[in-house]
Amino acid sequence: MTPGTIGNYRLVRQLGAGGMGAVYEAVDTMVDRKVAIKMLRSELARDHTFLARFRREAQSAAGLNHASIVAVYDHGEDILTETGGAQVKVPYIVMEFVDGKTLRQVITERGNLPPTEALRITEVVLDALAYSHRNGIVHRDIKPANVMIAADGSIKVMDFGIARAM
Repeated sequence: MTPGTIGNYRLVRQLGAGGMGAVYEAVDTMVDRKVAIKMLRSELARDHTFLARFRREAQSAAGLNHASIVAVYDHGEDILTETGGAQVKVPYIVMEFVDGKTLRQVITERGNLPPTEALRITEVVLDALAYSHRNGIVHRDIKPANVMIAADGSIKVMDFGIARAM
């Protein structure tokens, strides 16, 4: 992996990190489109359980096409050379970039939301989950940190990392 790039994607900045990996803002240089790239942490890339979970997320979300579910565009593996010289294949998922904040961030900043806004968000999330259920996918980790509220007010469910096919 060349610093700052993953395949056809130029990394711009890290957006966040979690237990499984980090998410970066990037640009798809083939189509000049802003994307988000989720990469598995290199130390977890050797663990078959985490690899299976990460791949399951890519497969689960890639099959869903709904306005309120973050779209998955691509996935793959990149070679990372660690400080000791060892090389490890690190999987990544390329997703729709959502310019906004998680519902968790919004609640932390603003406190309780007005009932009408909370109801609107709940309805959109439930519609997205109903769609995924009709397509045989159960999210299994729905929480405010996995719901994005875009700058334009649209709502997106993300992170199907522990989803299961029914």
